[in-house]
Parts: sequence; C-alpha cells; structure tokens
Amino acid sequence: MAELHQVEGAVYAKDANLSTLKGLMRHFYHELGFDDLEFIPSYYPYTEPSMDVVATLDGKEIELGGSGIFRPEVTIPVGLKYPVIAWGLGLERLAMILYGLKDIREIYNSDIDWLRNFQVRI
Repeated sequence: MAELHQVEGAVYAKDANLSTLKGLMRHFYHELGFDDLEFIPSYYPYTEPSMDVVATLDGKEIELGGSGIFRPEVTIPVGLKYPVIAWGLGLERLAMILYGLKDIREIYNSDIDWLRNFQVRI
C-alpha cells in the first residue's frame, strides 16, 4: 500500500519509560473506545523497545498501531538528552472498524459505483 494516514504522539520527558508509554497509550485508546489492549513486542527501526498495540473487538484481534522509545542514535544528534516515547495510530484501521470493512484495501477502492454509494459517517 503506497498511502498511509497516521495520528502520532510523542512525549519528551526526563523520566519517560516503557511504563509511561503503556499508560499513555491505555489512556489514548480508552478515549477512542478501546479498553481491551495488548502490547506485543515488535520491531521499528527508530525505536527500541518497540511494541504493536492490539485491541480485541467483537472477539477478534486488530492491530491499531505501533509504539516505542526512540533510540539514542535518533535523539542525541538533535540535542535531546531525555527519552522520547512515541506512538502512531493508523487511521485506515479506525475506518475499517467504523465501516465494518474486512480488508484495508477496500478503503482505496476505485469502483466508482461503490464510491458513489458509500456513506461517510462521523
């Protein structure tokens, strides 16, 4: 997929750590209506440790986004001396949930009849 739309958050704080990140993410996703979360170790090149955020919705797991603590090689060259925790939420994932889509590629549908009949809800 060539396109990606993401909401991102980052916190720069002297005492920021993995527990801080998990707490912020629990609050962030709670505000979006997701309370049953799991944090799964993952790999992202600019963060370590890194985690995927997975929610259980209607008995099914859905990956919502990724997170981690920026590696010192990323932050020190720009003059940051404290940890930076960061997370991202793919907006396509939220659209899939909202509209009951099964395949993320449906969001980029080029079927003109389908697009004309698709109703946007906010």
